[in-house]
Amino acid sequence: AGTVPGESARRARQARAGRGALARLAAESGAGLQVVEAPASAPMEDGPALTADEVESALRYGWRLAEQAADAGVQLLVLAACGAGTEAAAAAVLAATAGAEPPAVLGRVITEAGEIDDAAWMKRCAAVRDALHRTRRSPRDAKDVLAELGGGDIAVATGVLLGATARRVPVLIDGPVGVAAGMVSRDLAGQARHWCLLPDHGGQPGVRLAADVLGLTPLLDLRLDLGEGATALATLPLLRSVLALAATLPVHPSLGGEPEDDEEFAEPEPAGPGPATTEPEFAEPEPAGPGPTTTEPEFAEPEPAGPGPTTTEPEFAEPEPAGPGPTTVEPDERVAVPDSPGRRAD
Repeated sequence: AGTVPGESARRARQARAGRGALARLAAESGAGLQVVEAPASAPMEDGPALTADEVESALRYGWRLAEQAADAGVQLLVLAACGAGTEAAAAAVLAATAGAEPPAVLGRVITEAGEIDDAAWMKRCAAVRDALHRTRRSPRDAKDVLAELGGGDIAVATGVLLGATARRVPVLIDGPVGVAAGMVSRDLAGQARHWCLLPDHGGQPGVRLAADVLGLTPLLDLRLDLGEGATALATLPLLRSVLALAATLPVHPSLGGEPEDDEEFAEPEPAGPGPATTEPEFAEPEPAGPGPTTTEPEFAEPEPAGPGPTTTEPEFAEPEPAGPGPTTVEPDERVAVPDSPGRRAD
């Protein structure tokens, strides 16, 4: 539901011919691209997706692919899938192994025109719901989950993870199929999750849930939305830069580095018993003799010339009187004062 018929076959042809987004990113990173055909799976809502023998064959096939890559000198594997119906199958595996609800782990369906197809999303949710209801009494072992729900592509991816773990080769898992294979391989070999790297969750709820369960932290947050494998291939140059820095940078002594590797970082010893600093221009000069410590007499306060008055402005002093005369200076006014009764005053 929600997939264009023949889309996976078209992508496979493009990859084989060296065209398309995956082939271009692989060429830019200097990585080889191998297209693997997984066995066809039956509708999981109607019955088992694979038989027990087909599951064993798919696991061995994936293991053999990982061994061939390790023998050829491959140092890192990128795991991706482009088959039809892989999102619903991965959601069913996550719901069976992590106890999640199908609507919570199924991402929205986006058409080629960029529109959200809710009808296709509801069909996928119904298929996962019916498959889980059909297998409600079935055992939940890893191989049983692959046979009932996973299908051929997730079974081959699980075999690749197990073979890479045995050969100690890290694997970049990108998309729902990769994380679903990581959940199944965890039950088959607990140490397999330590060899898985997650470049980006892509905003997909199922990938986020599986990353939390597996303890994987996304390296980046690109969200290219170019299909599985595109983000992992875009991450390869960054990983190469990190490894190059880790190989060339010196080791700190606290981490157990060799002494001869850290000679250039030794602190130089002083030349003699002199002062630790070699900048005498900052030393305080000594005085020339017993004179004053300051050489700027213009700022000294002048001393008084003698015992005279401290002020030089006599115009503000109050004048003394000339003699014991009257305080008035207006003699033209006369005042008659009677000496005795009956006598006229002149």
